Amino acid sequence: MMTIPPEVTRQKEQLARFLARQETEGFKEPPVRLSTYLQLHQQRRLWWLRGNCAGRILEVGCSWGYVLALCKGHVGVDVNPDTIALASILSPDKEFHVASATALPFQDAEFDTVMLPEVLEHMPWEEVNLALSEAARCTRRWLLVTMPDGEHETQDAINIKHAWLCTTQKLAEILLTLDKLGFVTRTQRQAGFWLIEANRSR
Repeated sequence: MMTIPPEVTRQKEQLARFLARQETEGFKEPPVRLSTYLQLHQQRRLWWLRGNCAGRILEVGCSWGYVLALCKGHVGVDVNPDTIALASILSPDKEFHVASATALPFQDAEFDTVMLPEVLEHMPWEEVNLALSEAARCTRRWLLVTMPDGEHETQDAINIKHAWLCTTQKLAEILLTLDKLGFVTRTQRQAGFWLIEANRSR
């Protein structure tokens, strides 16, 4: 009898929760709580982002702007107009736009660094390659991605707001996409997260 790997079962459960949530009419995702960002494992992830940012910085999926501010970024986008309105009040010195990760309103190579922190897992899997392509189009040099490690039993990994789990197989597909887009990548598995630093090689 074939044994179903635990991550497959978890991913099916995750998908069922995501689809049920998508059916809720008028649902607007609330901003990320400050208490979430202040957890030690989250702070390690965020300081990794800050340490790898350089030049003019764009954050995709910026919520209310905490990560952008911590990383001394310049521009943030999010699909939720409510969180963008809040970000504009909290950081009036920065530029914010309501936009999708799959259709960024910027010129080619407009930024030195584009961040996608905890963004891809919120999107339907079939849109992930398009989001990566858009981020790649907008950066001259660096692309930084963080995602919860879907093979660890953490609240970050199984959050109901996530559309899929980042297993090692999914990670390999993301890295292959980045390779095809002309990036050399380095990955780290740290405190329940996957951290991807992608450097444009050609």
